[in-house]
Amino acid sequence: MSMYSFALCLHIMGAVGMFTGLGIEGIVYTNLNNASTSFQVLAWGNSMKAIRIVFAVSTLLLLIPGLYLVIESWGWTSWVISGLVLLVGLSGYGSTTGKKIVTAMKSLNRNEESLPDDFKNRIAGLSLLKSYKIKITLALGIIFIMTIKPGWVGSIVTTVAAFAIGFLLNLPFGVKEQVKELESA
Repeated sequence: MSMYSFALCLHIMGAVGMFTGLGIEGIVYTNLNNASTSFQVLAWGNSMKAIRIVFAVSTLLLLIPGLYLVIESWGWTSWVISGLVLLVGLSGYGSTTGKKIVTAMKSLNRNEESLPDDFKNRIAGLSLLKSYKIKITLALGIIFIMTIKPGWVGSIVTTVAAFAIGFLLNLPFGVKEQVKELESA
């Protein structure tokens, strides 16, 4: 086995780990949004530690072997630079959201059985699922760029599209208004 093959295998393991972390994160965010007791929030919120570990290891597996592959074979191509931009964006959204969850959990009274309305509003205000949609589109943009390996135009279009699609997925398309009308009927 060549060093290139070994580095590429580790790099791909990092990508698999990143998507594993995103899967766990989606489950945690959904359950935090649906939690009705302090115990549920604490149980799901504490799994944020595991998510941080998965993302840290995955990022190292992406970056260290990736850097070797860039130096030894690929060079600083358009798709490498765009992939890094998307990874930085993904990491930025992840760390910001994680810190907000931990801060919100610190304000929670651990002895209360039911969640106070102000805490529910605070969790809802974090827009966990909105942030999650953006992170998913950025991760898919990374996979697209790394497999297609486009030139500068394709890399820039993919980077912009990944961010734009993530934001567009969060726009209200009339669904909330339709649900409110059905609930009030």
